Amino acid sequence: MSKVNVRGAGIVLLLILEVFFSGTWREAWAERIGDIARVQGMTDNLLVGYGLVIGLPGTGDTSRSPFTRQSLVSALTRLGVNARALASAIKGRNVAAVMVTARLSPFQRKGARFSVRVASVGDATSLQGGTLLLASLKAPNGQVYATAQGPVDADAPGRVGERVRNSDPPEGRRTSGLVSEGGLVVTGVPVPFNGRHHLWISLNKANFTTAARIARAINAAMGGRPAVAQDGRSVQVSIPEESRGEVVGYMARILNLPVTPDRAPLVVINQQTGTIVIGRGVEVSECAVSHRDLSVVVTGKRVVPPAPDRSIPLTYVPRTVTLRSLVTALSALGTRTGDMIAILEALKASGALEAEIRVVG
Repeated sequence: MSKVNVRGAGIVLLLILEVFFSGTWREAWAERIGDIARVQGMTDNLLVGYGLVIGLPGTGDTSRSPFTRQSLVSALTRLGVNARALASAIKGRNVAAVMVTARLSPFQRKGARFSVRVASVGDATSLQGGTLLLASLKAPNGQVYATAQGPVDADAPGRVGERVRNSDPPEGRRTSGLVSEGGLVVTGVPVPFNGRHHLWISLNKANFTTAARIARAINAAMGGRPAVAQDGRSVQVSIPEESRGEVVGYMARILNLPVTPDRAPLVVINQQTGTIVIGRGVEVSECAVSHRDLSVVVTGKRVVPPAPDRSIPLTYVPRTVTLRSLVTALSALGTRTGDMIAILEALKASGALEAEIRVVG
């Protein structure tokens, strides 16, 4: 165990950090091929449509969104109601125009259900309590693959949903939401596999080492050389003649093979919530950190500080310390998320932190 002296706001605290005595320690772990890659052709299909949300309690579009009234008149006309003569008299705020979006998963057959999202395109202040009228969902080629209809569960407002005007709902603007299981597939998207001679496995994240390992694992398990890594993203698999009538089972065996991916340790930081997620094997090598009124010192071999204030000794340990222990120490001092991000990015830039930092939120 090593000691870490931390000075913040003029107070020097003593914290204990866990030290790994193997500076090159990395724990390798295997994952299923199906968890780090997918078979090409197994991709979601993006759908989009236009519709109306009705039944809103006075929170729908106003006359400043004329297309809403035109859409309502057209919808009533298709239902046999002669509403064109009454178009100018429609002034209620219980209708909102929305865009409907969805992802149609592969292998969805006719009659399958899925969820869709709606988002206001007018000046409605909330979609809560409304119902989406029947809307067609189209692919980029213009073909209708699904329809959507059902009650809208509006998203919680959050930062962008705060009240903008005094006329807004008390809970804030809720101009997007989810229609759970409101989508219905009317045209399936067939993806034939049986009978094919070749398939391609596409890695979720391009990496030459991982692609080569996948090819080696397939060849070792299936015999021969059916797999060849084409590049850092794709692995071509040749289907043996005796398995071409059961390609699904053949690929299922392949996708369940274990492979150790080559990936850098990852640190994910959420700025809004202050959450920090540290991946396995993330370590910090010898260094000393000074940020604003905070100085972090790992005790070990003493070095002379370059700063004019020699009352703050800077020391280091010629081994590695886990990033988790360092972050725990900083959090115990009440270090703000912004300062934490700055410290981690400085460690990354100096080469003391060998990990990818991903900031979200």
